[in-house]
Amino acid sequence: MHHQAPLFPDNAPDASATSTSADKLTEPGTAVTALKFTSGQLSPEQQRFNKLLTRTEKLARKIETTRALADTHRPMHGATLGPLLTERSALMRNMALRLDERLQRKGLTAKQKRMASEIICSLAAGLAMAGDAAMQQLHDAHSDETLAEQEKSAVADMQELMEDILGKPLGDTQGFESLQEMLQASMKQMHEHNRAQEEARATHKGRGKKSARQQQSEQQAQDANGALRTIYRQLVSALHPDRESDTHEHSRKTALMKDVNAAYERRDLLALLQLQLRAALADGEMVANLAREKIMALTVLLKERAEVLTRELREIEMHTLSEFGLPPYAPLSAASLKRAMVEQQQNLQADVVMMKRDLQRVQEDAEFKRWLREQRQAPQDDFDPFELHGYF
Repeated sequence: MHHQAPLFPDNAPDASATSTSADKLTEPGTAVTALKFTSGQLSPEQQRFNKLLTRTEKLARKIETTRALADTHRPMHGATLGPLLTERSALMRNMALRLDERLQRKGLTAKQKRMASEIICSLAAGLAMAGDAAMQQLHDAHSDETLAEQEKSAVADMQELMEDILGKPLGDTQGFESLQEMLQASMKQMHEHNRAQEEARATHKGRGKKSARQQQSEQQAQDANGALRTIYRQLVSALHPDRESDTHEHSRKTALMKDVNAAYERRDLLALLQLQLRAALADGEMVANLAREKIMALTVLLKERAEVLTRELREIEMHTLSEFGLPPYAPLSAASLKRAMVEQQQNLQADVVMMKRDLQRVQEDAEFKRWLREQRQAPQDDFDPFELHGYF
């Protein structure tokens, strides 16, 4: 019977003993290439393995591409829209102060005063949320409910909704300080609930005799964990920086060990194999042997990793869409980001022009009253100050 050479022999060379190890940095994807089955008629298991390998690599590249796209677009986005946003905020602030000043003088009806106060509150609220303490004071002076009270009320309403969904209290009888704190508690409760359900199902399944399929699945999971641990331990043994007296090598190994620990924590098989190749602790043939000998275990790891990367990609895409003002599920590309930026630029420019005109109109008392009447007569079923003229 032919035996393959062990992937991790006891006498594997220490990275520090290989003088050229620091220079043996391989191109990205070397581990993928070495693992992939390419010759002969492939079995169903090998075909599935190759598909997962390709999918994992594509997802990782898409994540890198999306991050690079956002990083490239961000400076232009800020330079184009930043000054317009600053100018619009200043105009909103001036309008709020101008309206407050006008309310200090006589000549307005109760209805006009109420209307002006609602506009002040709407203008000041957004500015206060951005950290303008003076605008928060102005809002609270014109509102029956302070911003802090409004937030507390919103948190209480959301907490009640989440408790209805979860079917039990969130565990804080004193309430939460912020909406973010409450949502974090909700997510923690949901994770604990899901974990308890999974443990209950696992306990229920464990009471009876395990099927051959269950036993095979458990064995594959154990093999997968064993393969990760073996690679990780060999890397730690070879790359531990405390064994290095040379300053340059100590720094290099410290950086590598940081990458090793991060890859092991996220169960990233390909990253660990890539680090092996970088450190000259394995070659392409040894990695290929691993694929042949541990195909089922590695398939489990690749499937896990593909699922993680799929979630990570969606989160990055959603964050990028939100950051640059695109709607959820909009196509994400350099072209779509530029189109959205141009549209936002045009809208902001229109807002600025309108606000400057409105500030001129409210200088004169008769025109100011006419302006107020126009806001009240906006085409809406009910008056909503948050929909006035693009201020909000």
